[in-house]
Amino acid sequence: MKKFTAIMMTVIMLVCAFMPCASALTPAEEAKLQFNEDGTFKILVLADIQDDAALLSVTANFIDAAVAAEQPDLIILTGDNIAGHITPTAEKSAKAIRAFMDILEPYGIPVAAVFGNHDDDGGRMSKEDQMKVYEEYSCFIGFDEGEELYGVGTYNVPIFSSTDADDIVFNCWLFDSGSYDEDGGYDRVRPSQIEWYKAKSAELKAANGGEPVPSLAFQHIIVPEIFEALDEVEMGTPGAVSKYGKFYALPETAAEGSFLGEPPCPSAVNDGQFDALVEGGDVLGMVFGHDHSNSFIVPYKGIDLINSPTCGFQSYGMSEVRGIRIFTLDESDPASYETYIVKYPDYFADDPIAMLLHDFFAFISNFIAVFSSLFGSLSGMFG
Repeated sequence: MKKFTAIMMTVIMLVCAFMPCASALTPAEEAKLQFNEDGTFKILVLADIQDDAALLSVTANFIDAAVAAEQPDLIILTGDNIAGHITPTAEKSAKAIRAFMDILEPYGIPVAAVFGNHDDDGGRMSKEDQMKVYEEYSCFIGFDEGEELYGVGTYNVPIFSSTDADDIVFNCWLFDSGSYDEDGGYDRVRPSQIEWYKAKSAELKAANGGEPVPSLAFQHIIVPEIFEALDEVEMGTPGAVSKYGKFYALPETAAEGSFLGEPPCPSAVNDGQFDALVEGGDVLGMVFGHDHSNSFIVPYKGIDLINSPTCGFQSYGMSEVRGIRIFTLDESDPASYETYIVKYPDYFADDPIAMLLHDFFAFISNFIAVFSSLFGSLSGMFG
C-alpha cells in the first residue's frame, strides 16, 4: 500500500509539473478596473507632492477636495511623492507616504504610483522599502514587475470594458524613470524596461485582435525628445526657456492653456524609450511630472508629451499652473482622451482662511520658482 501511494504521488507530481499553470494575476489585474456604465473612466494625477512627514495642510486639503469633487476611477502618483532629502530617517519617509495615503485610503479608489528622483533622495529609505509602505494600503494596486527590470515599480494597469470584465479597452503604462544616473544627472527609463514594454505591448495587441490597445504612459522624468517637440527660438523670445545653450518655446501645436515656466529636465542620455513607444503605436500620450512650473500638452510624432504641474506647496511651483490633472476616457472612443487641470481656488475660493493659507504658501513657492527657473535658464545657456 505504501509503495502504491508513493507511486501515485510521483505520478501526480509529474502531471502537475507538466500541466500549464495559470499565470498569477498582478494586483492591477486583480483590481479589474472597468469603464463605468455610462462609458466613462476618470484618472486623477497627483504630481510632485514632494513633502515630508508633516504634510502641509494646504496640500492635504487640496488633494482631499479634488478627490471628493472629481470622484475618479483611478488615482496615479507620478513621482516625487515625498521629499526624501528632507526626511531625516526611514521612519519619517514612511510617515510622509502615509500622510497622503491616509487621505486616499478612505475613498476606496484604486491608487497606482511611480517613483521620482526625490523619493529616495538622500538614501533614507529605498524604493523597495517605500513600495512596502504603499502595499500596506488596500487601495494600492501598484507593484514591481521583478528584479530583471531596472528600478522599482514598472508595470501596467489594464482597464476593462464596462460590459466584459475580460476585454481590455485601455491600458496605463507606469515606468520608474529612476533617480540619478552614473554621472549624477537625471536618470531615465532603461533598456530592460523598454524591452519589457515591447513584449507586453505585443501581448496586449495580440489579445486585442492584432490592434494596439490605446494607452497612456506615466512616469516622472520627461524624455529628451521634448526639445525636438519645442520650437527653437531667438534669445529674448517671450515665454522662452534656455537649455543646452539654446532657447525654446512652446510650439503653435501646443494645447490651449499650455505653460512653460522652466526648462524641462530630461536625462542627458537617450536609450530610445520614446522611439519604442512610437513604434508600438499604442501610446496616445506620455504624462510626466518633475518640472513643477510646467503644464503643457505638446504633440510629437503621434504622441502627446504632457507635463503635469506640482500639486504640492512645500516645494517650488507657479500659481499660474499649480494643480491636479484629470483625464477622462470614453469607452466608445478609446483612442482619444480629454484632460484638464483643477486648481486650489476651484474648491476654496469662498473660504477666506483657506485662501489666506494658499496665498502665503503660493507666494513662497512662487518666489523659489522664479529663482529656480532663472538658475535653470542660466545653467541651460552653458550646457
